[in-house]
Amino acid sequence: MNSVYRRPGFTLVELLVVASIFAMLFGMIALGARPNPRGQVRLAAQQVASVLLATQTRALGSGAGAGLIFESSGVGNRQCITIFNGDIPPYLEGTATGMPPATLSDIKAAVSVTPTNGAAADLQNGYRIQFYKKGQNAQPAGAWMGFTPPGTATLRTLDGQTSKNTIWPKPAGGTSMDVRVACYPKPSSTALVLPKSAAIDLKFSGIGDSLETTWGTLENKGNIGLVYDTVGGLDTLMQQVTSATALRTIQPYQPTSPFFLFIVSRNELNGGMNTLSSDQSLWVVVHPQTGRVTVSSNIPQSDITQIALARTKARNGIPIGK
Repeated sequence: MNSVYRRPGFTLVELLVVASIFAMLFGMIALGARPNPRGQVRLAAQQVASVLLATQTRALGSGAGAGLIFESSGVGNRQCITIFNGDIPPYLEGTATGMPPATLSDIKAAVSVTPTNGAAADLQNGYRIQFYKKGQNAQPAGAWMGFTPPGTATLRTLDGQTSKNTIWPKPAGGTSMDVRVACYPKPSSTALVLPKSAAIDLKFSGIGDSLETTWGTLENKGNIGLVYDTVGGLDTLMQQVTSATALRTIQPYQPTSPFFLFIVSRNELNGGMNTLSSDQSLWVVVHPQTGRVTVSSNIPQSDITQIALARTKARNGIPIGK
């Protein structure tokens, strides 16, 4: 009777071959799972653009509009990785005395506002005021003016109001006028958390062609608010949205030129690199009148003073990948 030969098992060489194959496969899986910085920056830019367009859509036909709040973080509050939906409170309605100021050329005036649909403490979140008159001596609503809590009306100088082109309201009868006060939005649900390898670089985000102007950079400006109006235009940009009243020293601004958000590699940003010189960086541009959003490649600039050139290229719509 022939005996059957039974193989005792795998040889050492065979085991080593199998182990090397598995090691190679796991290495390929790990490499594929590793985030690609360039791809994550592109994904982040597309996501930011989508969130902006979704917010614009929510604003259409809405009485209060719709907004977003960009949470600043990191050293110098330079980066943003989380965007919140902004809960826009209804206007505070009420009455006010103190109009017009004794000197009509003044750019600010003390007013005493008494809310009728809220508490006096709610005025701490006000940033804009509009005067009108109901009843027998009715007067149409005038231009929106700036408001500094608890009771100072100001000309919106950043929006072009001056004593030569803006008239202080004057009650047609009596000493009081009706008012409505617009208030800062409050963060509600999370709209977007950027991919872990990407961030918004607030240093190079902003409006205009210089980092030296009030709105040229958003670095160290607290949480940034953005509000669309009811027809889809970019109505207001705000600094220090969730900060104490004392820190809100810059008037909210109604932009007339494009608003730029600079999407970068988080590793490059945190590593101290000049992100303006990186070909991985991307621009998300919001056009103020239409609310149209575009995504453009960054044309690398060796010097941060060349922000004007970089934004001009972005405004002209350099396609991604060129």
